[in-house]
Amino acid sequence: MNSVMEIGDSIIYMYKGNKEWEGSNKEIIFSKNQLLNEFIFASEFLKDAKEMRMLEETGKMPNKENLDDLLK
Repeated sequence: MNSVMEIGDSIIYMYKGNKEWEGSNKEIIFSKNQLLNEFIFASEFLKDAKEMRMLEETGKMPNKENLDDLLK
């Protein structure tokens, strides 16, 4: 799935013939679509990578913890 996130500008995720999600390669990191996340971020490594990217972009972990609070 690296290729999807690296070279895809506009991404559409289809499931059983229906559009489940649409967005950019930047927006995919923040998707809350469970089917998409299970497909793209299937391994523990990729789940961790998603969390780190979200932390870099927002300063918060997916569970809404603030980076500053974690570093205290």
